[in-house]
This record gives sequence, structure tokens and C-alpha cells, in this order.
Amino acid sequence: MTTLRPLTSPEPDVPRRLRRPWQVYAMVMLWAIKGFQELLSGVIGTSFFVAAQAAEGRLAGYALQTAFQSIFFSTLLAAGSFYVMAGIWLGKRSARPWGIGVALASELTLLAFLITRPPEFGGTVPLVRTVITGSFVNLGIVGFLLFDGRLTAFLGSPPLTGWWSPRR
Repeated sequence: MTTLRPLTSPEPDVPRRLRRPWQVYAMVMLWAIKGFQELLSGVIGTSFFVAAQAAEGRLAGYALQTAFQSIFFSTLLAAGSFYVMAGIWLGKRSARPWGIGVALASELTLLAFLITRPPEFGGTVPLVRTVITGSFVNLGIVGFLLFDGRLTAFLGSPPLTGWWSPRR
């Protein structure tokens, strides 16, 4: 039977143990939910909707091109979410800037809903509720990735002190 050793243990023949802070588990869960939501509703759901509309002749030309671009953008957001999820789980340094970028891109998409007002939301109240909930999640993720000390230490990134100044 093998025993696990701490990362700082000098014994070479015993497997090392990686202690992940609770923030890593929370972030991986959030990114998995965001990725699957984008994959199911943004890619698969929109693809079926666009296929049905195009088959009926209601969607053609520029509107069809815009629908394909929306599906492609949703695919990129889903892939980015899964990349960040894996990077955070593995403790990769690149997960932090990519996570901030993908969360902000997702936030811009949510804010665009307020301008475009998609018809499937029906009224203003469900639309605003959706945008507020999504904004809370996206900006919470950005806050964790920027300012949480345990998470930044696990990812190997320098923690921030003050406003955007690295610790020296």
C-alpha cells in the first residue's frame, strides 16, 4: 500500500499529495456548469432552432449568417469554459488570465441581451433577472481569480496588492 506524502517531503519514492483549496473545487464546479449551459443552450439548442427556422424558410441570408456566428461564439465560450475548468483543476498559471477573459466575454454577451431583448424571454422582468444572476456569477468569478490569495497561490500567479500592482 502506498502512502501519500506532502509536497514538501524529500522522500522520492512516495507519491506526492496535492492539496487543493476549497476555492479550486468551487471554481471548477462553476466553470463546468457554465460550460455545459453554454454547450446545451447556446450550441445544441440554438442549432436545432436555427435548423428548424431555416427548413421552414423563415431564416435566410444575413439572419442565417448571424445565427451561425452566434452558434460559433457559443462554441468558443463553451470550449473556453472547459479549458479554464481543466486549467484550474491542474493548477495551470494560464487559467487565471483565460478565466478572466472568458468570464468577461460571457458578461458582455449577457449585457448585450439588455440591448437586443431576445423574444424567448417574454418580458423585461425575466430578462433583467437572467442578466443580474449571470452578472453576479461572472463578476464573482473575476473577483475570485483576481483577489483570492489561496487560488492565486495554487495557480502559481503573483497575488495582487492594491490595485493591479504585483507584490515584489
